Amino acid sequence: MKIKNIYRLGSLALLGTALSACTFLDTDPQIIPSDGYYTSETKLKYGLAGVYGALSSEALYGNYYSLQISNADDLCYFNNYNSTDTRPDRYNHAAGTSVIYDAWLKLYQGIKNANEYIQGVEASEIDPEELSVGKETYLAEAKFLRAYYHFLLAQAWGDVPLRVVSTTSPNPEDVQLAATPQEDVLKWCVDEIEAIVDDLSTDVELTPSRVNQEVAQGILARIYLFMAGETVAEVEGLSKQEMYKKAAEWAYKVIEIRGTDVSALNPSYEQVFINMIQDKYDTEYHESMWEVEFLGDRTSADKWTNGRIGDLIGLKSQSGVTNYSEWACNYSYGFYNGSYTLWQLYSETDRVNSDTSAEDDEYNIKGKMVIDKRRIWNLPGYNFRGFNNQKLTYKKDDKNITAYIKQDQSMYRTPWIANNNFAMRTVEGLDPTIEDAFDTADMVYDPDVMSAVRNAGKWRRETIYENQMSAKSLYTTINFPILRYSDVLLMYAEAINEYAGAPDDIAWRAVLAVRERAGIQTDKSQYTGQNEFRNLVRNERGRELVFEGLRKYDLIRWGIFVERMHLAGTYVPDDSKIRNKTITDFAATTYANVSERHIYLPIPTKELAVNHALTQNPLW
Repeated sequence: MKIKNIYRLGSLALLGTALSACTFLDTDPQIIPSDGYYTSETKLKYGLAGVYGALSSEALYGNYYSLQISNADDLCYFNNYNSTDTRPDRYNHAAGTSVIYDAWLKLYQGIKNANEYIQGVEASEIDPEELSVGKETYLAEAKFLRAYYHFLLAQAWGDVPLRVVSTTSPNPEDVQLAATPQEDVLKWCVDEIEAIVDDLSTDVELTPSRVNQEVAQGILARIYLFMAGETVAEVEGLSKQEMYKKAAEWAYKVIEIRGTDVSALNPSYEQVFINMIQDKYDTEYHESMWEVEFLGDRTSADKWTNGRIGDLIGLKSQSGVTNYSEWACNYSYGFYNGSYTLWQLYSETDRVNSDTSAEDDEYNIKGKMVIDKRRIWNLPGYNFRGFNNQKLTYKKDDKNITAYIKQDQSMYRTPWIANNNFAMRTVEGLDPTIEDAFDTADMVYDPDVMSAVRNAGKWRRETIYENQMSAKSLYTTINFPILRYSDVLLMYAEAINEYAGAPDDIAWRAVLAVRERAGIQTDKSQYTGQNEFRNLVRNERGRELVFEGLRKYDLIRWGIFVERMHLAGTYVPDDSKIRNKTITDFAATTYANVSERHIYLPIPTKELAVNHALTQNPLW
C-alpha cells in the first residue's frame, strides 16, 4: 500500500505547470470545448478530469446520492430524531426537495462534460507518437462515464432524458427533451460500454479512482442484473434470462483473471476500508476496483474537497471541548445506524450449529457463536459520545455496588450500555479520582447490548486510522467504493443461479471465499435448491456490502423493496437492552413512510419547469 498518487501515467503523470501541485482529480476543472483545444496529452488528461469530477461532488458520492438517496434501506437508517427536514433517507421527500435536484443536476453536468469532451477529442489531431496511450483510451473512459451517469439516473428515476449529443448554444429546443423509457436507457448503457470495453486499459495497477477494463466488466454485470430485475420492463429481443446470462459472462471475465480463492480478496475485511480512511490504495490485492476520490479536508483553501464520508456516516464523536488534537475520533455526526435486521443477518442467519468458538473470541467470551468479522467492523460496540459520571448499580459477591464512570467525550471509546450491561470488554479512560470509580474487572459484558441502534462503523474517523485533526473538519479525505471484487464474486453467483436454475462450482467458490474471509462456516447442505442459494447470496450481499449504497437498488430489482422496508421498521424486540426507544421509534416512522412510489425518485420540480417535454413520474 502507498499514499494516493492518482493516475500514474505511464501510468498517468501529473498535470502541466498550472496544476503542478495537484493530482489528476485534485481540481474541479471545466471542460474547454473550443475547437482545437485538445492538442497534447496534458490537455487530454485535464479535460478527462472534468468528466470524472462529477463523481466527487457533494451532490453525488460526497453525500447526497451515496448517503441520503441510496443508503437508507432495510439495513441502514437515518437516526437523527431531532430532524424535521424532508429528506430522501427519511422517505418524506417531495419533487421540490433540493437534494434530489442537486443530484439530478450534477449527473447531467457530468453527461454534458462527457459529451463536450468526446466531441472535442474526436475532432482533435494529436500525433500518436506523443501519447503514452492511444486517444481511443481517453475516449473510452469518457464514454464509459457518460453511460455510467445515465445508469445512475435510470436506476434511481426510471424514465429519463438520454442526452448523447453535445450542445454549445442555449437553444430552447435542446432543453426540451422527453424521457426515454428506462429499459431503453439501460440497454443503451450496456451497448455503449460493450462497444468501448476493449479500448480501456487492462492495467490493474492504475489507481482505483480511474476506470479500467475490469471495472467496466464489473459494472456491465451490475447493469445487466438491474435490467433483469422485477421493476424494469423487458427489452425487445433480450429476455430476462439472457440478461442474467450476460451478467454472469461479464462478471466471469473478471473472475477468470482474479480467481475465486479467498486469497483473491484482502485477507482483512476491515483493512479494505481502513485503506480508504487512511488515504491509501491497496496495491497488493486491488479489492477496491473503483472508488471515488476525495483529496482534501477543507482545513485550508488549498485542501478543498466535497466528501463527507465519515462525518455524516461513522461513529458519533462530538464534544463541547475543542482540543481536537487530543480526540480519539475526529468529529462525526454519526447520522446512520445499522438496523436490527442487519444485526440478525450477522448473528443468526445462515449460521451453522458447529460455528462456536472453542477458544476465546476477540471479546474473551467462551462458548459463544463465532462473530462474523464484518459485524465487528460495521457495528462495533462503541462510539465516542462519552459518559458524564455514568452511575451503575450491580451485584458483586452478593453485594449491591454503586459505581461511576467518567469519560471526556471523544477522548476515549464509549461502550454502548443498557441496564448496567456493556457492549465491549473494557472501558477506556476511567477517571480514578472519582469515588467508587468503576473497576473494569467487575464489568458485566453482553455483546448484544444496543444492537438495534449502533452507529455504522464502516466509515469511522478514529485517529488511529485518519489523520489527527486540529479543527472540527466536517469534510474528509475518505474515499467511497463504487465497485469491489467481493461484489463481482457475488454478482456472478447470483446471475448464474438465476440463469441456470442452480449454482455452479464457480458460484459456490465465490460465495465461500467471501464467507471464509468473514471467519464463518457454511453448511452447503442447507442450500440445495435455487431458492435457498438465492436467499444465501442476497443475505451475503447485505452482510458484505452494507453502507455502500447498493442495498436499496438490490431490494428494488428483487421486487421486495417496500415489503422489506416495512419489515425492518417492525423487526425490533421490545427490549430495553436491545434498543433506545426514541431512536428505534423514529426509525420505524421512516420505514413506515415507504410506499411503491419510492421505488423511483420524483423528477425535480425545477427540471419540469424548464423541460416541458418531461412529465412527472407516476405516483408523484
